[in-house]
Amino acid sequence: MVFRFWGLSTARFFLCATFLCATCSMQAQSPYQLSWKKEAALVVPTGALLGASFLLKARLEPLSVAQINLFNRNTVPRFDRIATYQYSHKAGKWSDYLFETSLLFPILLLADAPIRKDVWKVGVITTETLLISSTLTALTKVLAKRARPFVYNPDAPLGEKQNKDARYSFFSGHTSGTACLSVVAAKIWSDYHPDSQWKPLVWTTALAWPAAVGILRVKAGKHFPTDVLVGYAVGFACGYFLPKLHFQH
Repeated sequence: MVFRFWGLSTARFFLCATFLCATCSMQAQSPYQLSWKKEAALVVPTGALLGASFLLKARLEPLSVAQINLFNRNTVPRFDRIATYQYSHKAGKWSDYLFETSLLFPILLLADAPIRKDVWKVGVITTETLLISSTLTALTKVLAKRARPFVYNPDAPLGEKQNKDARYSFFSGHTSGTACLSVVAAKIWSDYHPDSQWKPLVWTTALAWPAAVGILRVKAGKHFPTDVLVGYAVGFACGYFLPKLHFQH
């Protein structure tokens, strides 16, 4: 539900930001530069891939009881096996809260006057970052079809294992989404304030927040450590390199 809400909100935000961007004047002091050619090259194929992921998701079948009974935690690589012993609703709820809170990070940028004056460019870059990150996450999940750790755990309820969502372990969308949001906010703020003494605190927060989400996702039995590590890397890459792609040298 959280991932679906994020995807729909991203799409609406992107449409609004793109429309408003077309009507605004560019700020001469902005560290970023937009071009319709570049933005179209990013958005059009990403949108097509996102649509493809929805089609594949609609065709995916949930695990049957017979399939579930075949899962054996001893077949899981040792590094990931610890997650098959985890199952916590409380940890899952906290991971949801931290992810949802990270949605505020780009909004907090508006408190900064130079960024606020350049809001449309920042809005488009942030939305493209979210769109690409969510597309990579959604498409990989539906192609990998990796069972979540709780499927291996006899303490987890059978009904949850039979849910289609139980096949979306790789990679962690909560971790990639949180990393994307926190890193893009930190990167944008740093580009406007390259010499600020607050940069260590900003980046420590940006890196620690998704790490905490990843730990909670493992504790909840929702993801393996490798799911979290890959999700973190993907979210970080999107959050860091999308602003860099638009940076004026």
